[in-house]
Amino acid sequence: MIRTIFIFTLAVSCFSTRSFCQTKDSILLFNGGVLIGEVQRLSLGSISIDDIDLKMLNIKLFRIKTLIIHERFKIETIEKKIYYGTLRTSDREGWVDIHLDDGNILPVHITRIYQLTSIDNNILKRLNGNISAGLSFTKSSNIGQVNFNASIQFATQLFDYQLSVTSIGSIDSGKYSRDNENVIFITSYDLTPTWFISGAAQYQRNLELSISRRYLFMLGIGNKLIIKKNMRLLATTGMTFSQEKSIEGVSSDLLFELPVMFQFNFYQFRNPDIQISSTQTVYFGISQNGRIRYDGSTNFSWQLIRYFYLNLSPYTNFDSHPPAGSGSNFDFGIVFGLSYKF
Repeated sequence: MIRTIFIFTLAVSCFSTRSFCQTKDSILLFNGGVLIGEVQRLSLGSISIDDIDLKMLNIKLFRIKTLIIHERFKIETIEKKIYYGTLRTSDREGWVDIHLDDGNILPVHITRIYQLTSIDNNILKRLNGNISAGLSFTKSSNIGQVNFNASIQFATQLFDYQLSVTSIGSIDSGKYSRDNENVIFITSYDLTPTWFISGAAQYQRNLELSISRRYLFMLGIGNKLIIKKNMRLLATTGMTFSQEKSIEGVSSDLLFELPVMFQFNFYQFRNPDIQISSTQTVYFGISQNGRIRYDGSTNFSWQLIRYFYLNLSPYTNFDSHPPAGSGSNFDFGIVFGLSYKF
């Protein structure tokens, strides 16, 4: 092990000399591969590095033998702890030493790091997301439909941001119909390693439930219920206020609801490489007594090659009191697509 670290350190030093003494981050894999460049982020069991030769790469944490990161990061572990500092090589394979801002050194296994957030001012280092398109089938139409969805995550030292866009449309007799649309922007701020406050802005359209458009805003508080090596479960509640318009052109008053939201992520990188993300939300009506709404969406991703994934995304919507003119209070769909993750 000492010999391996010596050779690895010598290689990094030689590379740094060739690169005009610029400090580079380094990853040594168990298969002997060496990556040298700039680490961008770590999330959900995978670390991204902008390699000097191979460009942007996503590396599964269990494949890493030695890791060195010179830039200062916000470091979150599965023990629900938050640290600030840099990461240096350890004398144990698969481990890393966190050099804290206060000068202390904390050893931790690499796979127990839940998230790394860059404190650098470079916005591109903090971005990650995916873009997907494909075909779908929904209850509201017996014809084939096209779909598009995209999501982008962005993090700073204090705030996390997420933007998700989903669109499902159908083409019938040469006419395009916008059947189902959903755009949601969520931001959160950590109060403690387990508690956070959250805000959201959302636009929805669902012709099956007679919703021409709905604007919704939420303020709430959440808890990181479960943080494991391969999964996380977050819960959020608070207050929402919204205004909706039916397909008949009737607009509602300002509506208040009590939401209960669960966000779940699961990832497995060993035979097969799959990732699951799910958001399930129940809204209890306050201004409309007895009204209950439910929005649920889940995405199953199976890696085909490197950055391309095959997606299966079922979704469900329920409204106990839909707008007047609606022929149904329930909608569901299954979306198939091919996505590119960056």
